[in-house]
Amino acid sequence: MIETKREIILEEGVPVTIYDKGEELKETIALIGKATRQFASEISLESHRQGQFLPTTEIRNGLIVKNKIVGEDYIVVANYPEVIDRQLCTIIARMIVCNSKMTVGRLVEDADHRGKIIREFKEIYSNLSIYAEPLESEVRQMDPGKAPKSRYKIYAPSIELDIEDQIQIDVGGVMMPFKLMGYDYLTFPGLTVLEVVTETRR
Repeated sequence: MIETKREIILEEGVPVTIYDKGEELKETIALIGKATRQFASEISLESHRQGQFLPTTEIRNGLIVKNKIVGEDYIVVANYPEVIDRQLCTIIARMIVCNSKMTVGRLVEDADHRGKIIREFKEIYSNLSIYAEPLESEVRQMDPGKAPKSRYKIYAPSIELDIEDQIQIDVGGVMMPFKLMGYDYLTFPGLTVLEVVTETRR
């Protein structure tokens, strides 16, 4: 049974590349299909995927799996071993189809050759694949005019953020600024779940 499962993955699977925060870890073969049940009720079933990986493949929450056939990126939100006859057969991963990109900048201090302190924003995470779930969207009257306000829940790779970090998210092909409202490292260990809102400060 174990050898049969391995042969199915190798013969019927698709080539994928596994990334950790943009850094390539490994190329391998995996069986990828739509997940049959929702594992997080707030996420559209259409965005769910299930991957079956060879037992030698290291899969953990927060990694990005790129399907090289269809060009989709998936973020791993849960994984578990499939054991048959007391042997590790496959690694099952529950994943979400990434629908956006995120870049994070941070204000850092440095000194020039004269010892003068220079403060500037530097990118600490660039072009990360994420899943962005809209929570709220409205247009508000503000001085001097109307401005959109949007709130999202972001499923991102394992990253550490400061409240002052500059967050930019691809919304409809345009990088928009957001500010961090909260984060959750516990619900899906290894995955960072963020809540962000449109940044209206200039």
